[in-house]
Amino acid sequence: MHDSFALWIRSFLPVPLNASPKEWLRAALGVAIVMPMVFCSGYLLVGSSLTLQIMGPAGASAVLVFVASSSPFAQPWAVLVGNLLAALIGIALGMSGLPSVASLALAACLSLLCLFYLRCLHPPSIALALVAAVGSPELHQLGFMLIGPVLFYSALLVAVALVYNNLTGHPYPKPRLSRENSHHTRDLPPGERMSFTHDDVDRALQEFGEYVDVTRDDLERLIKQTEKHALRRSMGEITAAHVMSRDLYWHTPDTFIEQAWQTLQVHRLRSLPVVQGDDHRLVGIVTQVDLLKHFHPRPGRLSFGQLNFLRGTKLRAIMSSPVVSVTADTHMVELVYLLSDRGLHCLPVVDAQQRLVGMITQTDLIAALYRNWLKQLPD
Repeated sequence: MHDSFALWIRSFLPVPLNASPKEWLRAALGVAIVMPMVFCSGYLLVGSSLTLQIMGPAGASAVLVFVASSSPFAQPWAVLVGNLLAALIGIALGMSGLPSVASLALAACLSLLCLFYLRCLHPPSIALALVAAVGSPELHQLGFMLIGPVLFYSALLVAVALVYNNLTGHPYPKPRLSRENSHHTRDLPPGERMSFTHDDVDRALQEFGEYVDVTRDDLERLIKQTEKHALRRSMGEITAAHVMSRDLYWHTPDTFIEQAWQTLQVHRLRSLPVVQGDDHRLVGIVTQVDLLKHFHPRPGRLSFGQLNFLRGTKLRAIMSSPVVSVTADTHMVELVYLLSDRGLHCLPVVDAQQRLVGMITQTDLIAALYRNWLKQLPD
């Protein structure tokens, strides 16, 4: 009983923040940029007196779109439709002649229910409905003309958030998770086939029962990140340096494709890194498929052992660049993701100066995972 009471008391204390001071400054700057714009536009539309009455809900909306841009409350649909609907309800109740207490209660209740139903829940919209329902006589005289400045500042908030959040590394609106694999089939990506599914998340949310202030896609991302950290802890510090091949075959951008094809065939490789300079700086990669696109077919039956490549074609003309690469300290968990869900067949390993130091293939990864699995088996 004492422990339960102590836990209950502890729930009143502030929860730990997962945002850095840099993020606080980023969000504060966004709010500082947009609020003068909101006030100036309102002043031009309806004057300063009426604008000041709606600045409170507008400021609360700004906090959401810049501080919690991942929240369902902050998405464009919630901001635009939520504010529009709440304003309509508040204005109608303000013009109804009902007592102020009744108007307040109905404005909050009806707005909340309608916003829930239309999936545009936006807490500042409730405050906006209350302001419209019991605002000043001057505000009531404006009537449904109030919709104009409300829609304008809502659209302005969303527009500024679209530019500012994306420029500062916070995708807005939050992109949906892609469930398409690299082969464009209905199968789940390899990394998800033994993990939880979309239906599992839906059922968990239904069992939880309460409103969760996070999008379903963000919740899935959070769970997957948690799984990655748990897997990383269980696997230990196995990195690319433990897995990669170090004795490599490579070519330069000026190598002819006939020579590259011969290297692939002789050494039974599927890809070749392309490096430049004496320091072997990685500039591209060439695969068998890249080379097969540039041969001149002979009449009659095709023999892959006697391909006649277009003369004079160099690797610089066909290589893929830039290259998806990793560093020597990249953990095994990240390698699994890149070589499975991203559909890559190999990963060059580079140092801080982008010099090639190793290569990791799917075969290397499978061998490393197998050895790690053997170590974990009971004796």
